[in-house]
Amino acid sequence: MATPQAFIAATRFGLGAKRDDFALLSSDPRGWLEVQLDARYLAAPPLADARSTMETIRLWREKKMEMREEKRAAKESPEQIQEKLKGALMELRQDYIAQVAARTRAMANAPAPFIERLVQFWSNHFTVSTTKKQDTALAILFERDAIRPHVLGNFHDMLRASTRHPAMQVYLDNARSIGPDSPAGRFKGKGLNENLAREILELHTLGVQGGYTQKDVTEFAKILTGWTVDADGRGDGSGFFFARLLHQPGSKTLLGDTYREDGVHEGERALSAFASHPSTAKFVATKLARHFIADDPPPGAVDRLAAAFRRYNGDLVAVYRTLISLDEAWQNPLAKVKTPNDLILSILRATGVAAETDDKTIARAYRMLNQLPFSAPSPAGWSDKGKDWIGAEALLQRIDLARFAARGVHPRFNPATLLEDTIGPVASPETRFAVTRAGSAEEGIALLFASPEFQRR
Repeated sequence: MATPQAFIAATRFGLGAKRDDFALLSSDPRGWLEVQLDARYLAAPPLADARSTMETIRLWREKKMEMREEKRAAKESPEQIQEKLKGALMELRQDYIAQVAARTRAMANAPAPFIERLVQFWSNHFTVSTTKKQDTALAILFERDAIRPHVLGNFHDMLRASTRHPAMQVYLDNARSIGPDSPAGRFKGKGLNENLAREILELHTLGVQGGYTQKDVTEFAKILTGWTVDADGRGDGSGFFFARLLHQPGSKTLLGDTYREDGVHEGERALSAFASHPSTAKFVATKLARHFIADDPPPGAVDRLAAAFRRYNGDLVAVYRTLISLDEAWQNPLAKVKTPNDLILSILRATGVAAETDDKTIARAYRMLNQLPFSAPSPAGWSDKGKDWIGAEALLQRIDLARFAARGVHPRFNPATLLEDTIGPVASPETRFAVTRAGSAEEGIALLFASPEFQRR
């Protein structure tokens, strides 16, 4: 018999149940998750064959230089230049849609869906967004290069990789931050940008209640001056470059500690300090508990996760194992509302049609529910609370998606069988009746995908 715990493992820890999942994991749902904490599942990431970060930077830089030269030479009118720029941005957008679709297919078909959920969790924690157009080409590469390699590693390493990545440097404006007293600052008359420093403290590490002050934000911003994008190929090939001419000289005081002038190593030291700070352990534990247990996470569960984070010095696998062991995580199978992203992936996993679904159809599904990947409206990322996803308009959009999906797959499925394969352990009598007594297979599948049980995890 499939159990509610099997539903939780497949749907809340994973990305939604597919055929035979419940039979595979019902006897040991926690063990099924433990087995996935293996580096071999990270060996072939989505977009492994996509161009490198450095190549992407180079191509975009060449395109901008080409536009600038054409404008300078006045070979074309400003209107034509603008049209060319729009064309370049459209090309970037089309490439982004193709990458989103490839990522979606890979995650929908992944043999270790728990790993894929963790990748998405951390990618949202360290948000970069295509709302800043120049970041469009880099956003998915950020997940591939800065997040995925460290999902089974140490929090500090992921923090460092995300901070150094060009997508983050551009999105939060650190690439333009100049120490006021640096050689470049004195020459250009430009100054400090505190965006990255503030968001690292507030959203990535200590949290807004973590005990830092505005002065700490400013001092950390000074420490991070010189951390920029490797636009000229002078760095180590990762896309990161430390430009000493931009770095604010002199000592800084951060969280009560003095950081003597040490170039790039000042920032490295600061990130290490943040990663091991007790407030970071509490903040990360709270976010994990909110994502995997409940919108209002149980304090005891948060405390145990934070203790594991501190005890194992940010070793993430140890934290995940603690998460899996928490009784609170297995008590309410419908505690969480699926985000639009979750809903789309769970439909694709349930139906097994990801591989044959074209790019435009996948993008249309995300647009229907207003959650295109890597387009979060702020550095805080997408909300993890159900109240932010369930309103009157959102419910209608979800029903539209359920109908849209059912229209494409109904000839292949028996609604009653699909119900058992996806929400069987938690389906209410009312949902069973509606799905199995529907007037057609299409209607039954639409009712299944729109049901309260399928909409939750």
